[in-house]
Amino acid sequence: MDARRGKFVALGVGVAATMAFLVGVAVSRSGSSGLVYYVTVPEFLAQGGSTPSNVRVNGKVVAGSIERLPTGQDVTFTMAGDGAEIRVAYHGIIPDTFVDGADVVVEGGVRADGVFAASTLLAKCPSKYESAEGAEEASR
Repeated sequence: MDARRGKFVALGVGVAATMAFLVGVAVSRSGSSGLVYYVTVPEFLAQGGSTPSNVRVNGKVVAGSIERLPTGQDVTFTMAGDGAEIRVAYHGIIPDTFVDGADVVVEGGVRADGVFAASTLLAKCPSKYESAEGAEEASR
């Protein structure tokens, strides 16, 4: 029984060491560039020009502010939260749920002209994620 127990302990130690190695490699490759701060629009504006180059900002799309450029992959819009607003420019695939009033998360940094240049745009349309009770009440 001692030989069997020793094999299981050795196997467990090997699995734990492998997991620690993989986590270590993932963290070292991403370094500090892999860490992304998450802030609201007012928090972002309060940080002023001292914001990190890679930051995530959460807010809502201001109604009527979306300007889609003819390329089909470029959009500019205003994002707001708690009375504060920032202008955002994004190039890439625009989510179908990106509409006026949608909750959005953008990731990127501020350009020299003060516009937030987003490298990532995530959008959620609140009406698509209502609970079943909310949908029933809305249909009445």
